[in-house]
Amino acid sequence: MEKKKPSILKPLFQIKEISVILPLVVLVVVAMIVNPSFLRMSNILDILRTSSFNAMIAVPLTFLLASGRMDLSIAATTTLGGLIAAIAETNGAPLVISLLLALLVGAAVGVLNSLLVEKFEMLGFIATMATSYVVKGIASVITNNNPVSGISDSFQAIAKTRVGGSIWITIIYALVIGVAGQLILNRTKYGRSTLAVGGNPETANLAGIDVKKRHSELFILVGIFAAVAGCLHCSRFASAQLTAGSGTELTILASCIIGGTSLRGGTGTVTGSLLGCILFATITNALLVMGVPTTWQNVVYGAILIIALLIDIFKRTKMSKA
Repeated sequence: MEKKKPSILKPLFQIKEISVILPLVVLVVVAMIVNPSFLRMSNILDILRTSSFNAMIAVPLTFLLASGRMDLSIAATTTLGGLIAAIAETNGAPLVISLLLALLVGAAVGVLNSLLVEKFEMLGFIATMATSYVVKGIASVITNNNPVSGISDSFQAIAKTRVGGSIWITIIYALVIGVAGQLILNRTKYGRSTLAVGGNPETANLAGIDVKKRHSELFILVGIFAAVAGCLHCSRFASAQLTAGSGTELTILASCIIGGTSLRGGTGTVTGSLLGCILFATITNALLVMGVPTTWQNVVYGAILIIALLIDIFKRTKMSKA
């Protein structure tokens, strides 16, 4: 019997990140055809800059998702982190102290999430959603629903600096964090054990890995990086807004999932998550360049989130049959 020749496309579809690479390539080609100015270097750098803020949160969130947990409080933590840094700095605190206070607040949110999920064994999405409401409430109370402006030039320089006169510094931040995250997840004992925790927590426990401690560490890490993103938002716009980071929790979550990280744990790719963030930033930019009304943005985002969830279900089903 003649052997069936393997498809030349098979190696392509074995790439973890293929679920985000293909739509990204298609989107870029379509946008380029509709408006050739889409591929201007200035536009590409704007896309990368926009995606860099979410990317910094997506990296630790990839670890958390890969470990079998999720966090829906990241947007609220981003908002509160930026507000705390801005309030402290505009009231005379040194910039370094202001930033450290923001990171401590982010860590505190992570501690709260870990207590609710790990100690009191609440469902992750419900617990972190509840935390999100609490954090949003605190942000509203301490600001009386007003933005905080008047931050120093030094604070603004953190996100507004250009490297080589053209590349935004936040792109460099995201790249460094992304490379470090990918190496840690794939090349270190910590990364492999995190994947083991998400794949089979009982077996991981028997192997000597403290599963609850690992989850707690990652909740705190996500909280800290969400606060970092909040500080950078504040720096970029020269003020801290209650809307900073609003709605980004599902965008970042979808970026991770469509990039190849499973909602149920056990698998994860930082590279895919970063590409997912770039995909969403590209969608927003492409809709603008192609003249599509911005009211369609949420429709497109929602459709991609559904696709991302279907991809996750398909991958899980395929793995269970293997």
